[in-house]
Amino acid sequence: MLSRKVAWAAALVLALAATASAQPATTPSAIPPSFALLSLVGDQFSVVMRREEIGSNIDPNTRRTYPVDAAVLDDIALDAAEQVVKKLRPVSPVVRFSIRDPRLFDLQDKLLDDSGGLRDALAKLLREQQATRLVLVTKWRDNAQFKLIDGTTGTGKISGLGFYVDTTYLYRNRESGNQGQGFLGPYAYVTVTVVDVQTMKPIRAMQSRESEMNLPTDTKGAIHAWDSLTPQGKVDALERVLRRAVEHATTAALAE
Repeated sequence: MLSRKVAWAAALVLALAATASAQPATTPSAIPPSFALLSLVGDQFSVVMRREEIGSNIDPNTRRTYPVDAAVLDDIALDAAEQVVKKLRPVSPVVRFSIRDPRLFDLQDKLLDDSGGLRDALAKLLREQQATRLVLVTKWRDNAQFKLIDGTTGTGKISGLGFYVDTTYLYRNRESGNQGQGFLGPYAYVTVTVVDVQTMKPIRAMQSRESEMNLPTDTKGAIHAWDSLTPQGKVDALERVLRRAVEHATTAALAE
């Protein structure tokens, strides 16, 4: 009797093993990437003024840069990027970094190269947080372009965040008939790069430019182009264009 029980048990084990091996293999669920967010656009903003008269060998614009010590602009950029990541990758963990090291801002165009060990130091920090993807927001330099009904206007190159002031542009409002001269253009020119943390190599980089045109005739009491927005209006406008630029570039960079 015992030998029969042993034989039956052995047969059962073999049958179960055979059944298990006949079942299709199940693929474990892919582990979602973990995103780290870093913005390097908010250390300063520029006021770029179009020259009234230019020669062939000089910059068509004058520029003045204003440092921003607090992380307020980078926080706005991170907010915009985080919203997009959570919308497009809802199961992925997200961690935000706020790094104010001037070397990162100065060398942001070369950060993903070996720039004095900064890339390796950043990679170590990201891996310690178990991030597998980095969403990096940096400044983009391109032609000044401000949308008109039938084209664009602007001269020279601009980058990052700032205000473009053109005191020479002549305009006429087609609806009201009002005429005037000059405009103030808050702008945000950014690149969003998705980086593989393991290799620190870019997966995809997308650029975005966002701007607005504000006219003196649109603001009560404004005469000069710079006064087309109040001080608080300038702050609000810069936040709007920055949010839109980061949202658009992040969405494109994360597209499947």
